[in-house]
Amino acid sequence: MADRFSITLNQLTYFTACARHLNMTVASQELHVAQSAVSTAISHLEKTLGATLFVRQHSKGLVLTRAGEKLLQDSRDIFDLLTESIDAIREDQEEVRGTLRLACFTTFGPFILPTLLQRLSERHPGLTIEITEGDYAENLAALRAGQADLAINYDYTHREGLPSEVVGEARPHVLVHADHPLAGRGSVALAELADDDLILLDLPGSFDYFLGVLLHAGITPRIRYRSSNYETVRSMVAKGLGSSILNQRPLTDRTYGGDAVVPLEISDPIPTLNISLFSLGQSQRSARVRAVADELRAVLAK
Repeated sequence: MADRFSITLNQLTYFTACARHLNMTVASQELHVAQSAVSTAISHLEKTLGATLFVRQHSKGLVLTRAGEKLLQDSRDIFDLLTESIDAIREDQEEVRGTLRLACFTTFGPFILPTLLQRLSERHPGLTIEITEGDYAENLAALRAGQADLAINYDYTHREGLPSEVVGEARPHVLVHADHPLAGRGSVALAELADDDLILLDLPGSFDYFLGVLLHAGITPRIRYRSSNYETVRSMVAKGLGSSILNQRPLTDRTYGGDAVVPLEISDPIPTLNISLFSLGQSQRSARVRAVADELRAVLAK
């Protein structure tokens, strides 16, 4: 006799949407159903399980209980396994289809995403990519919350407890303005910039990384300005407000304002920074994930 379950995939879908947003109204809007339908599904789910999944806070949304957190993790595994099965069947038809939610480190966007999306649209027209951009911590939080299937991040640390694959690397370089005394050099030692003010790309992870590079070279930097915007940092350098260290390197040395910056190689023995693709366990095996990973490696190889 076939197994019969008292919990439906519909109920789990409604539950995971509520868990993502911690708000039934927002979940119902995402699902395009009435809020009463979502509320009824959650109530039936709690009654079937004999456990409270959410604490309802009037005007403050929902809070997951311990039972809710356990069901959320198991639901993700169930949906990942189901997705894997569907993808495997579709692979037999030689076509990757469906939607993949991709979180991308904010400074990667202009360098990676347009070419990646172009390649994917040409090779996998049935695959839809939904993009979000954030810093290191935001992307991993989106992954853990089920709001993203993959995250492209610098690999600042291996203590995150998430499966990851190195897909590329980015060597740091120094950035100075066009009239800087060292601008005519092809490479410099970091010690030669000890007296320069620093324009710091101030993002979670980036902050510690850049300061660590300088401190390792025996430099205590004078931070003059900070910005979380990559191009703002470049523009400040171009105006002679200080020097900087960055990883991504545009093909043009002009800023948005038309001023010039000069990138210089670092002669110090500095390790490159890995670019990694982070995922949750089961999603590593899906055809969609493999398609994105393959094309991303090809983009970064260039």
